[in-house]
Amino acid sequence: MKLFLGLLALMLAVGGLALIASRLGPEGPECINRVLSEARSPGGKFLATSFERTCGSQVATAVGMRLAEGPFIGAEADTVFVAPGRVPVRLLWREELQLTIESPARTVAREESSWRKVQVKLRRLR
Repeated sequence: MKLFLGLLALMLAVGGLALIASRLGPEGPECINRVLSEARSPGGKFLATSFERTCGSQVATAVGMRLAEGPFIGAEADTVFVAPGRVPVRLLWREELQLTIESPARTVAREESSWRKVQVKLRRLR
């Protein structure tokens, strides 16, 4: 019984550390973000940034949002699109509060429909 409880405690500790590492991972030192392109909203208030995130051997293409005067950091909370691998992405502002992301990505790991007041639409290209 003591062995079982000890193993259970060890598993919970390892699981907790893995959860913390996964939450810190995208902004941690083991990940590198490389900006591919940026598109400013028509009124100039918002900036959409497509970037490539490399974490070890894993590569993903992503789109992050921010206020135009703020620095790009690639924060998870501001990421509205993620596709595994290197895929083309085109950013098109239709209006001040409407961004369209065009991409031929077959698999999408994250697709948000909005960021703050900005509506975000994904248009899959074939």
